[in-house]
Amino acid sequence: MGAQYCSWLLRFLLPSLWEAEVAISAAALLATVALLLVLDQTASSTSPTASPLSSAAEACGRDSRCRRQRRSGRAKRSNKAAAEPGLASEVELVSAKYLIGANLNGTSEPYAVISLGDQKRFSSMVPTPRNPVWGEGFNFLAGELPAEVTITIYDWDNVCKCKVIGSVTLAILGKDETGATWYDLDSRSGQICLRISSVEVLPTSDSFFKQYTETNSQRKMLLNKQRLARIEDSGLLQAITEFPHNEIVHHSYSCALERSFLHCGRMCISSWHLCFHSNVFSKQLNVIIPLQDIYEIRRSQHSLINPAITIFLHTGAGGHGAPTLCCQNGSIRYKFTSFWNRNRTFRALEAALQSYRATLDAEKQVRSHLLPKGESMNVISSRTDNIKTEDRSIELAITYQPFINEHVLVDVTSDTFPGTPEKFFTVILGDNAMFFQQYRDARKDTDLKLSKWHVSDVYGGNFREVTFRSLCNSPLCPPDTAVTELQRASFSKDKRNLIYETKQQAHDVPFGSYFEIHCRWSLRTTSSSTCQVDIKIGVNMKKWCILQSKIKSGATDEYRREVCKILEAASDYTLRAESNGPASDDTVATSSA
Repeated sequence: MGAQYCSWLLRFLLPSLWEAEVAISAAALLATVALLLVLDQTASSTSPTASPLSSAAEACGRDSRCRRQRRSGRAKRSNKAAAEPGLASEVELVSAKYLIGANLNGTSEPYAVISLGDQKRFSSMVPTPRNPVWGEGFNFLAGELPAEVTITIYDWDNVCKCKVIGSVTLAILGKDETGATWYDLDSRSGQICLRISSVEVLPTSDSFFKQYTETNSQRKMLLNKQRLARIEDSGLLQAITEFPHNEIVHHSYSCALERSFLHCGRMCISSWHLCFHSNVFSKQLNVIIPLQDIYEIRRSQHSLINPAITIFLHTGAGGHGAPTLCCQNGSIRYKFTSFWNRNRTFRALEAALQSYRATLDAEKQVRSHLLPKGESMNVISSRTDNIKTEDRSIELAITYQPFINEHVLVDVTSDTFPGTPEKFFTVILGDNAMFFQQYRDARKDTDLKLSKWHVSDVYGGNFREVTFRSLCNSPLCPPDTAVTELQRASFSKDKRNLIYETKQQAHDVPFGSYFEIHCRWSLRTTSSSTCQVDIKIGVNMKKWCILQSKIKSGATDEYRREVCKILEAASDYTLRAESNGPASDDTVATSSA
């Protein structure tokens, strides 16, 4: 047993003959390689012409000679360029026509890329079906002739890669100027109108080179009537309407107009109009809405899942190419849906409407400055007449928004007030009047805040806001609710008639955000000490709900009693103020109880 163990241990520790042969052969090979390396290093170190210093000197000499040759070459080329004049070219991208409709609905959002050598310029994107109008100019500097200019038209796409609609390559041979010329694109259809002009320049002025090579100063707008008169085709806004060329499209969106079925088309927004064009089954539908006819823009839904935008128009507006839809409260509207981005379109519409109203305010300021100047200038009568005529046209163009919805108003009461309309405003509604303070205190309303009357540029007349907390008597309501009441007062020119309108909303009651209570007081002078008061009220439903009939009947009955108490308390307050009797607080408290 011990002998077997010892033999096994010897076989494990001592290598076999084959293992010994392999180890000896590998050692001999490594020794041979090491010997060869040592001999090579010894031979190189003993050679006198291959020292490191000489090698470095030779390399430095070669580098210096190369640098001198490169500097001399650049100097020769720069002198040659200074001697030869360059060519400054201006490419005016005027318009295009008959482009391929890259989208599924046959439209496209084309933009152009103009390149000359390494220089590249980009035009703006014009949303139009097939006939874009740019009117933009781009500057290039051509060093050698002939130079080639390539214009490539792309279709803008936010999601996928932009598609190539067509391209054309033109050669600039020398100093020349071409008129507006149409060139065919290398696609199935499409032409582009270009105007190219070139001048010789000497590249000795840095400011001149900066003027022609600065990318930030590449574009200049050329939209004037003289040049646009040469354009044969116009954009979408001019294609579906008879608008002038200077009214351009600022925004364009793909959407659908709600009718018996959805009319898919495109919405265009300019500074003065909102237009919609649809061509479904060869049936064209054009809708043109002036921004002055828009009363409100509201987010809405179509079929509960499709985001939409509802545009409400002023009373009496309509006839814009397609019949409007009517709401249950009598207002007229258009509903657009199927937007790629509803919120972006909504913001663009709001911005266009705000800009339009700001323009009207500016015109009113101009009118207020021009009118006294026109009256004081008596030197040139014809000029004064022209200014007055312009002022009258501006005044007629400005239309105020309706403060309340007249379609929901119903007659409530008619009575006589002991005073003129002017006295009613001074004693009851004036900034210094205490009637509403005493009336709300008698009804145990709290937190009354009355703002000062100020002129309203939107609704006309005077305007103020009143807020308070009112007690609620309904078991379904909280003990009290916050109430906001907007008031508007407008006199006739002779001060014999007064229109007093209110718009009240309760915030904390059930469905409080769904409705408003509108009221109109019409005061007409009947004698030197009395006037006739006609009161109308109505419930304006801002949103539809299943309980709106209950809401209308309940709110109408409650507010009918409220305005009757206000009229009675106002009459007693005025009589007590005239007689200079005891404090009128008791009168208001008794009337409002």
